[in-house]
Amino acid sequence: MKKNLVAAVVAAVLSLALTSASAAVIRSDFNLDAEGWGTGKINLSGLLPAVDDSFTGPVGHDPVGGTLRTGDLYPWTTFRSSAAYSGDKSAFFGGSISYDLQDSQNDGDPFPNIAILGDAGRMIFIATAPPATASLTHYDFALDTSAGWLTNNPFALVASDNYIRAVLANVHGIWINADWKTGDDQGNDDSRLDNVCLRDARSSCTVGLIPEPAALTLFGLAIGLLGLSRSDSRPPTRRQP
Repeated sequence: MKKNLVAAVVAAVLSLALTSASAAVIRSDFNLDAEGWGTGKINLSGLLPAVDDSFTGPVGHDPVGGTLRTGDLYPWTTFRSSAAYSGDKSAFFGGSISYDLQDSQNDGDPFPNIAILGDAGRMIFIATAPPATASLTHYDFALDTSAGWLTNNPFALVASDNYIRAVLANVHGIWINADWKTGDDQGNDDSRLDNVCLRDARSSCTVGLIPEPAALTLFGLAIGLLGLSRSDSRPPTRRQP
């Protein structure tokens, strides 16, 4: 009876520990295929970017390098995320979105690098200098005001935490710029994307979950109970006459 009781307690403690330590990480490494990603379009609304939520086109895949790749297919071409990155992503507020990006041609000018679209046309974006032309450039943007997200309103205001939360409440998709050169590129543009990772504040894209102290304490308690149960199950030692 005692053994069954201890086993039940251990199971409950482990369940609580795993719940406390649950990680939220979405990754795309493109080692085998495009993983549901595609190409997208950015249109200009005045001087500000507006993603085309109704369009997803085909994207290339490099099986040797394990990257997505595309040329300049549309007036403003992007990579567009798979369905895994859509929906309620509120848990990722305070975490980050990171990826590696390369484009063989650019104007040397800053352009929108990434855009995230939510409900009611709410969109946040970040503009940066172009990525490298011959190697992948790593980007890592915090999903809060510290990253300097801008809104897609006519004045490109800095997005507040509440605005970012509203976008993350129902993400329609993520668009990553694949076209850093204006005008005709003569069909020579080659843009690549790799190692996309969307994570919450408690997780790491390289090692996964960073356990909270409470979760570690619960794991320790469970191990202690298992040890107690094992010692109680040993037969008593008989003394020699």
